[in-house]
Amino acid sequence: MSSEGRTRARFRVLGPVGFQTDTENVVLTGKQGALLTILLLSANHVVSVQRLAELLWGEPLPSSPSSRVRMLVSDLRKTCIAAGNDLIRTQRPGYVVRLTPDQLDLVRFLDCTAHARKATARGDPEAAVTRYDEALRLWHGAPLVGIDGSFVPAEAARLQGLRLEALEERGAAMLAMGRYAEAIAELTAVVTDHPLREAAHGQLMLALYRSGRRADALAVYRSLRERTTEELGLEPEHDLQRLHHRILTSDATAEAPDTAPEQSPRQPRPMASPVPRQLPAPPPHFVGREREHAELDRLARDRTGNSVAIAAISGTGGMGKTSLALRWAHDNLGLFPDGQLYVDLHGFAPSSGPLPAHVALRHLLGSLGVPAAAIPAGEEAQAGLYRSLVAGRRLLVVLDNARHVAQVEPLIPGSPGCMVVVTSRNRLPGLTATRGAGLIGLDVLTRAETRSLLGRHLGESRIGADPDSAAVLVEHSGGIPLAISVLTARAAMHPGFPLSVLAEELSSPATRLDALQTGDLDTDLRAAFTSSYEALHPAAARLFALLGLTPWPDISLRSAAALAGLPAFRTRVLLHDLETANLVHQYRPGRYRTHDLVRLYAAERAQSDQPDQERAEALTRLIDSYVRTACAGDRLLYPNRPFAAQIPTEPGQEDFEDATSALAWFEDERSSLIEVQRLAVRLGMDLAVWRLAWAMDTYHKRCHHELRIGSWQTALAAAERLGLPSTRALAHWYLGYAYAQDSGAGDGLDHLLLAFKLFEQEEDLTGQAHTSHTLGFAWLARGEPERAIPHVENALRLQRQLRDPLGEANALSAAGWCHAKLGHYPKARTYCEQALELFQKYEDLNGESATLDSLGYIAHWARQHEQALGYYGRCLELRERLGNTYQGADTLVRIGEVHHEMGQTAAARDAWQRAADLYHKQHRAAEAENVQERIRRLAVRPSAAAGPSGHAAPTDR
Repeated sequence: MSSEGRTRARFRVLGPVGFQTDTENVVLTGKQGALLTILLLSANHVVSVQRLAELLWGEPLPSSPSSRVRMLVSDLRKTCIAAGNDLIRTQRPGYVVRLTPDQLDLVRFLDCTAHARKATARGDPEAAVTRYDEALRLWHGAPLVGIDGSFVPAEAARLQGLRLEALEERGAAMLAMGRYAEAIAELTAVVTDHPLREAAHGQLMLALYRSGRRADALAVYRSLRERTTEELGLEPEHDLQRLHHRILTSDATAEAPDTAPEQSPRQPRPMASPVPRQLPAPPPHFVGREREHAELDRLARDRTGNSVAIAAISGTGGMGKTSLALRWAHDNLGLFPDGQLYVDLHGFAPSSGPLPAHVALRHLLGSLGVPAAAIPAGEEAQAGLYRSLVAGRRLLVVLDNARHVAQVEPLIPGSPGCMVVVTSRNRLPGLTATRGAGLIGLDVLTRAETRSLLGRHLGESRIGADPDSAAVLVEHSGGIPLAISVLTARAAMHPGFPLSVLAEELSSPATRLDALQTGDLDTDLRAAFTSSYEALHPAAARLFALLGLTPWPDISLRSAAALAGLPAFRTRVLLHDLETANLVHQYRPGRYRTHDLVRLYAAERAQSDQPDQERAEALTRLIDSYVRTACAGDRLLYPNRPFAAQIPTEPGQEDFEDATSALAWFEDERSSLIEVQRLAVRLGMDLAVWRLAWAMDTYHKRCHHELRIGSWQTALAAAERLGLPSTRALAHWYLGYAYAQDSGAGDGLDHLLLAFKLFEQEEDLTGQAHTSHTLGFAWLARGEPERAIPHVENALRLQRQLRDPLGEANALSAAGWCHAKLGHYPKARTYCEQALELFQKYEDLNGESATLDSLGYIAHWARQHEQALGYYGRCLELRERLGNTYQGADTLVRIGEVHHEMGQTAAARDAWQRAADLYHKQHRAAEAENVQERIRRLAVRPSAAAGPSGHAAPTDR
């Protein structure tokens, strides 16, 4: 087709999008229609590929957006060429269509309305109506129907607004001509479709009144007023109220509301474009949050890119989210010269529900100068108008106290120059998924920051007068800024009172939350927690309350599931809900921690919301779960443990993959297990108390001797209450062994002798054998191996009588060690080699490693260095496989000694440094310092010799 043919095509956006030639009428929808619409609305201006992608798909963009745009342009070109219109031109950095003014219906529409307004201005309403009719004939239904693109809602609202303005202005011209009947028909249709257009209502009222239909005119006003007061909480505009009054009083001078002398009724009022400055005042006292400030700065820099910058600040109630947002906003006003918008979304307001998005949009539109009557009725249209108004402006929008993403989404501008800062007690990961928002989680203030904030509130002089009480306020406010604010507000109410009054209230958990309330819902920590709690799903709220029953700060998924009596997968979902609400913190996969003050609140809710039986059953389930899991872990750490058959098990429960995972669980639950045992005491669950001591023993024996003694003291008391002689005997045996291992051999001997007596009374040869073994250990611990030998020899005799090969192996190993300590190396080696053969035959790796250690010691003292290294190396390998780093560190020390005596300085240093590192991790300060001193001496006198160090005494195997 010729170029002349191409220029005669007419293009449409005022209705179905497409174009018409002399021979064909083409209508486009979907993405092709959207692409054509964008190019037509930007006719004669180049639109970049990036901008096309943003308008077509919005955020997040699809993969390879540039390639998708090019493919879409290619398809559209083919469609246009097939109809004889090759109108799309490639021009860096994108594409452009070149049109003459008469080719696009929108341009012709605007031209016609401009001429109509000129006719109105010169007092020619008839010519104005003619021109308006020309303009409105270009419309063929709703604009952009069937078009698919992120820009469509805003653009369709804008185009529809142009049409409504033309209809209202045409109605005013018809009134001026006295064509009331026609005006009534057309204006009735407008107000029916757009029931908040006040100008159209005023014209309709006047047309009805001048047609003698005064009652109908008043009914139009009543209908409008009911709608505006109900939906907007506003009265109609003043001009419309004045017209209503004149019609009501039959004032012959009644005019339409837009006919004030200073402005022609035929000229639309220009919309004001104010610069909003809506930020509340910044917090008077603010400390810390440097990392969060830096992240906000980074996001603000990113707003110069291709998308709006969004920061979502979340944290527990009272953590200072709004303070951070306002402090940063006031510090960076210069970045947003076009204004700052602020909306409190009341996401967790105790007296009302969350602010609906359409109400927030009305507030924002009003702040941007849109009259209430000009605000569209639908939320989608409102959001489109809002995005249109802020496009190209550098605005900051602070959306405070949001409940969820759906409340926020419609309020986000589309302009890259804008930035949105959202605060919420809930994490809002959906904003990251859909909008690329930066999530900023607020944790508690550090102790130093809390102290600084307290000083800014109260003044350093008052704090300095009572530093001890100030320290209590810092500690028990938990680093929550609102808690400090409440405390200082209470202190300010009684400036003459000493801080010790508040400190005393805070010191007791029973009154701590009471000390952190003011009676004002906006400044009350308990009220802040309550609003978060009441926003939870009932199942999540129940779990939160039950978590308050635990007397320790963190919990695993396994234990939380037991507490709730739910499957793990369901509990994980509920914990995720609590984590999203910032009521718990998952500090490591599968482990959750609750802030001390939040936990106190949870405990209150458990007492008030959960029946006594429910609380008791939950704690019983929790204790039973710990007992079962600990026993399962112990069986992996010590597979051939004596008396294990006497401990009830639950077959079919696979809790751990291997001994390493079991050891890791004991490490995680070390302090919790002791608290669980104490809780079991309070609930009268004596059997659980005893079983927990049993299950913790193998783990405690490795490096936590004080915990071991404490747990067996508690278990012994429970055994006495149970009244079972065998249980009492075992408790005395283990307690005696624990004392002996912790250098309390004297105390241990008393318990061991009592245990032996109880086993004799029960005619329990197994118990007598193991107690004899441990009595030998106790005498060794006192440095008297000669007094240990009769006991270990008796243990060996009894084990052989019992035909217990592993018991015999343990007794042989113990006898070998006693003879080694007395310098009887050949005899010691014979005993240990016999023990090693049995341990290997029955695959007891713990016993094998201990005996290899003994053989290494014997070879070392016999100056058989290579043989000693062989034994020690095999021992270390087994202990590392077993996860027994506690005794592995001791073996490394002895390996270093052998290397040192052989003159292998580098190897000695390496072994000792590895041992020192393990000692530090195990908090064994004395051992670590001893090894570090050896390393220092090695540097000064590398050739100095040293004999074997002390050796772990025989175990109770």
